Amino acid sequence: MTEDTAEQQNIFLTEINPDQSKEDYYREKLGGMVPEAFFVLGGGNRRIEEKGGRVWYKTSPYKGAFWNGNAGNGNGQEVKPKAGGAKPRPIAAVELSGFYPNAKIVTMSHRPGTLYQMSEQTTQTQVQPPFADVLASDMERLGLPSERVVKEPESTSTLTEMMEVFKLAAENNWENVAVITNDYQIERAQTIIDMLKDEGKLQGLRDRLGTLFNTREEQEAFMRQWQKLEEAIGKTREKGLNINFISAEDVLRKRNHLYDRMIKGLIETIQYKNVVEGERVGNDNIKAGTYNWAQPTFKEYIMSLESKAFN
Repeated sequence: MTEDTAEQQNIFLTEINPDQSKEDYYREKLGGMVPEAFFVLGGGNRRIEEKGGRVWYKTSPYKGAFWNGNAGNGNGQEVKPKAGGAKPRPIAAVELSGFYPNAKIVTMSHRPGTLYQMSEQTTQTQVQPPFADVLASDMERLGLPSERVVKEPESTSTLTEMMEVFKLAAENNWENVAVITNDYQIERAQTIIDMLKDEGKLQGLRDRLGTLFNTREEQEAFMRQWQKLEEAIGKTREKGLNINFISAEDVLRKRNHLYDRMIKGLIETIQYKNVVEGERVGNDNIKAGTYNWAQPTFKEYIMSLESKAFN
């Protein structure tokens, strides 16, 4: 583990000031911003089957399907023991919604067919609901009114989630938005945001992603959707869009001291360290220009947008 990775984990060793109000704490974490929307990134889901036969889904806990590792993830590849952790995201969103009552809560992401997020998917094919729907259901069970939720189920990766942040901000004329996710994902998501803002890097990304589309119809679909992205980024640049990230763990630690104790124990586990290391490698590859963006999940995203546009 690198020194940078260790430093990232050690931020959780900072004690929470019990005398600081939640309102002041969250305002500080958001850099003084008053968000018009919170974007909640998608993550693993857990299938619940009740004795009566009812099946439903909720976001995965830290001790999810791969907490003890797995001999294969459906592609014949061994999975190291690793933490899950999508569950803190909707909890953090509901907590923050009480302090920012005018903010919309945007739940994000689909479940690409190529992803194996749950142990059941390694042994059988199942139709799973979009992450966006499961996040919204979790929030509604926690008391968030459904009218405050905007579902964005098309994105299929962190890259496409960040693209949708720009597009929805442009569409709704939002100038201040915040992104909620686990602490370990923030650096990579921020790196992607910075890349999308850079016109040169954006064009280089377009060229690499364009190789996924083979037929004339596919290429035309890609260019239509890419033009919409560029227009959205341009509009948000003119408006001076502010995008801040807030760690779900930081929110939970202030919400309840029991979460604080749990998270301090979590960061010492090999499962959490494996996730942090994986994120670090991905982020380093992005910065070095060696990350493989041309993955099937991006093509799935583009074709889903095309289907939606013409239906």
